[in-house]
Order: sequence, then structure tokens, then C-alpha cells
Amino acid sequence: MLKMMLALAVSATLIAAPAAPVLAQAKSEKTKSEKAPKKSAKKLTPQQAKMKDCGAKWQAHKKEKNVKGQAEYRKFLKTCLKA
Repeated sequence: MLKMMLALAVSATLIAAPAAPVLAQAKSEKTKSEKAPKKSAKKLTPQQAKMKDCGAKWQAHKKEKNVKGQAEYRKFLKTCLKA
């Protein structure tokens, strides 16, 4: 009787073992898909909105004036954020 119980336990473990990673992967994909809409639903803070706007203005300014470099970007950003 004990040998039969042990054999059933081992066989159940071997049958369930390959299914465990599949179930875990399905669960992780589900949680990732649930979290994605929440991130896009966040509203930007006023500072973040200003930075986004200044980034777009910098791209236009960079093409128009043909400027490069981090020093120029910081100079532009300083004036843009004060406005």
C-alpha cells in the first residue's frame, strides 16, 4: 500500500512538473498586459509636460539652427523651462 501511494505521488509530480512553467508564463503575461493600460493612463505632472514640450521645441530648434551638443541643449533647455 505504501509503495502504491509513493508511486502515485511520484507520477503526479512528474505529470505536473512540465505544466508548471507554462502556467507561470501565462500568469506573468496576463499581469504584464494588465499593467500596460495603467501606465498609459497616468497623467503627466506639470514639470513633465513642460519637459516634453521643450523636447519637441528642441528638435525643431536643432533642425532650424543646425546646432549640436549637450552644452547647446542645456542652454536651450534652461531658457525653455523658465518661460
